[in-house]
Amino acid sequence: MNLDTTAPDNPAHITPAPRAQQRKAILAGISGYVLEWFDFGVYGFLAPIIARNFFPSTNEYASLLASFAVFGVGFVARPIGSLALGRMADKEGRQKALSITMLLMAGSTVMIGCLPSYAQAGLLAPCLLVLARLIQGFSAGGEWGTAAAFLVEWGGKSRRGFFGSFQQSSIAAGLLLGSAVAATMATLLPAESLQQWGWRIPFFLGALLGPLGMYMRRSVPESPAYEKGSAHKIVARGEVRAFSRAVCHAFSFVIFWAVCSYMVSVYMPTFAAKYGHVTRQQALWTSTASLASVIILAPLMGFLSDRFGRKPLLLSSCLFFLLFSYPLYKKIVVTESFTTFFLLQLLMNVMFAMYSGPGPSAIAEMFPTRVRSTGVSFGGAMAIILGGFSPFLTTWIIEGTGYAPDAGWLLAISALATLPALVFMKDRAKLDLG
Repeated sequence: MNLDTTAPDNPAHITPAPRAQQRKAILAGISGYVLEWFDFGVYGFLAPIIARNFFPSTNEYASLLASFAVFGVGFVARPIGSLALGRMADKEGRQKALSITMLLMAGSTVMIGCLPSYAQAGLLAPCLLVLARLIQGFSAGGEWGTAAAFLVEWGGKSRRGFFGSFQQSSIAAGLLLGSAVAATMATLLPAESLQQWGWRIPFFLGALLGPLGMYMRRSVPESPAYEKGSAHKIVARGEVRAFSRAVCHAFSFVIFWAVCSYMVSVYMPTFAAKYGHVTRQQALWTSTASLASVIILAPLMGFLSDRFGRKPLLLSSCLFFLLFSYPLYKKIVVTESFTTFFLLQLLMNVMFAMYSGPGPSAIAEMFPTRVRSTGVSFGGAMAIILGGFSPFLTTWIIEGTGYAPDAGWLLAISALATLPALVFMKDRAKLDLG
């Protein structure tokens, strides 16, 4: 059964946008992602310190589990944000929705940096942390699909994969920035200072990134594809059913993508420092270097997908993690060589870039323009919930089995869950957007 139910393949001709406008569109589209993933990365990298500030306990495992649970709570609000902001983007324009997501993300990021600790405010402190994460999740739910649609639409017919891949480069850039800041804080500050006040500094940087992103997004017009599609918003017979099938397809498509993103890019420093033979500083700097490779490799993979199709790259990445996730995590735990750990994490990020590079264009091509932002946002948001809770689930699995390499099975299972969506997916790299 073919799960790919999208718009017709032959829409009216769309005049390509000028290259200067396309470059501005890329910068506008990625600005929110840098801020979003900077914050998500910082939270993941500093999770043990946040745990001690907001969830003090004599049991370190319980505190860390609570911290990762709050990390995952933000993803529960994503489907709501995806529907509200995604629908706004389809009806009123990508630009308006993206400006709102930027404002909400910047405000909630700074809010975390200002929160009192448990010692200062008692139970109010973790409650406020949950509220800030819910606001972040709401805004991120609309950001993910809307920015993907915005970038892919600006790429035209021949460069959708390349343009869409900058979504993933910006995610890596945000995580890279978060990892670098967290590593710098851990290197320069004494442990006591980092615990008491140093952890707040990265969150305050959101106050600098937010206004810049707002300005960039408001200076770029809507894409030619959206302008053309908005003039023909006719609901055809069977469209609701087709849309529902496409959302289910998108959900399955994103499961592996989401889990891999958090386990390889966000959770790995915590995992390696706790269960491997590297220091926290080494794990953070290794993560920083690996993420730098994704910034370069994701556009390369997107470019290759424009030339050779999306499916070969997507399937190769998914099969790699299905077969090798457990052996890789086991090797990270047992190796005592820092060089080996560095190369293993680099390999995982390279293979992840093979999926995340063509991923935005592949999922955007599942939906017609008039419902693209809503469909990509909602389908992705439902799956990203699993990714957001993956650090929690891996911590729980390891505590239950007592064997750290078992964390790799979660990543392998996510690849298995996504594999059918890739097998039955129609490759639309060479076709026009609907």
